[in-house]
Amino acid sequence: MKQVTEHVYGVDSGDLTAYLIVLPETVTLIDAGFPGSLGLIEDALQALGRRLGDLRDVLVTHCHPDHAGALAEIERATGAVAWMHPLDAELVRRGQAFREFHPAPGEKNRVFVEEVISKGPQTIEPAEVEHEVEDGGVLPVAGGITAYHLPGHSAGHLCFLWPQDSGILFLGDAANNVEGLNEPPIHEDRSLLLESLRKIGELEFEIACFAHGAPLMGGAAEAFRQRWGARS
Repeated sequence: MKQVTEHVYGVDSGDLTAYLIVLPETVTLIDAGFPGSLGLIEDALQALGRRLGDLRDVLVTHCHPDHAGALAEIERATGAVAWMHPLDAELVRRGQAFREFHPAPGEKNRVFVEEVISKGPQTIEPAEVEHEVEDGGVLPVAGGITAYHLPGHSAGHLCFLWPQDSGILFLGDAANNVEGLNEPPIHEDRSLLLESLRKIGELEFEIACFAHGAPLMGGAAEAFRQRWGARS
């Protein structure tokens, strides 16, 4: 576990980082991690002097197994409720982790798909998603978090903007910061993905928290604008 800001902590789950927003009255989890990640979340909470029962909400960026795989077990253990876009919530409820996808350009991405994603879990334990979230919806969570529908990596991908701690955007897999700021290694629709990356640059946030790669601490929105420009 590593502290990102005063209230935000990253929890490593395999090669994914889930995030905890820790406030005196409640704890919120961004992404559930791979199947079997409950213990990692519990250890992180204990290290912070909190209990599993303090976790009230799980905000899931999308349906893939490293993001939604542990959702069912976390819900059982905590009583927390889940928030997702309806397009990906539909898959999670029936335990489907992927739609058809394609590797991003480049040999490294092709190999990653063949050697890692294709050999990993293709299904997850079905989980309840109590709240469906549309683009621009303000969630009554952690004092207010705005959800943005940013498809391309998956049809129902959400990013979550929390205005506190200088403004933090939780990106899920809309982009990664592995060997620099890049698009994710797979997509369902690359044209939609690139449009989403340009839309991200129109938002206002200082810090970007990625599921894969280190956070960008300061000037994060400008970094997106420089990397992908603005929508035409």
